[in-house]
Amino acid sequence: MKLDLKEWTEKSLTKDDWNFTQYKKLPTSAISRVYQWEMDRELGSGKGPFGKDAANKKWLATVKKDFEVLPNAPVVSSSGSTFKTGKGGNLGGGGSSSLHVFQINWYCSQQELVDAFAEWLEEQSDAPFTTFPTNTRGRPRTQFTLLEKISIHRFHKVGYSGGPKFFRENAKDAYKANLKRINWTLAQREMNLHLRARTKELARLSKAAGKNWKKVLY
Repeated sequence: MKLDLKEWTEKSLTKDDWNFTQYKKLPTSAISRVYQWEMDRELGSGKGPFGKDAANKKWLATVKKDFEVLPNAPVVSSSGSTFKTGKGGNLGGGGSSSLHVFQINWYCSQQELVDAFAEWLEEQSDAPFTTFPTNTRGRPRTQFTLLEKISIHRFHKVGYSGGPKFFRENAKDAYKANLKRINWTLAQREMNLHLRARTKELARLSKAAGKNWKKVLY
């Protein structure tokens, strides 16, 4: 199946089209929404960058607020000890257990919540035990990596291959320089697979709705 993808040029590819830094600290479900929007741009949605859309700006402000503010509240453990929530999740320790507070985004799917908790476990350097690593072969270390691969796809479209010259010329750009850790050839293959899958999904959506997916989603 041949993909009908958006064409990019040096002139049309702006910083807002490839620099996704502002989304790095968003919860997984929010990044998934950005990723889908940007994928659909590749497939002809006709929309501009996610962060430039008025409705998206309002949504982002709400998401960031909801996940940055953790109210202070007393927490009582089963042993009767009282702790108070605040900045940082670890409320106490001792022995083989510790008490933590989590903010849960219930808009996430069950699998996204499971993945987020597994990722949190792996990042606990002060844990009293070593967590058994999950099998992440073929999966990005974080959801944000998917957005970085969209950046790579778009750089590919304007003629960059991720070779030494690209990183030499962009050494002072932190976002571009950080793309060096990713295999660009494999990233492009992965993007093509995702775009094909999304194309089929949008075709099914159009058929079920009886009208073009662009009118349904955008």
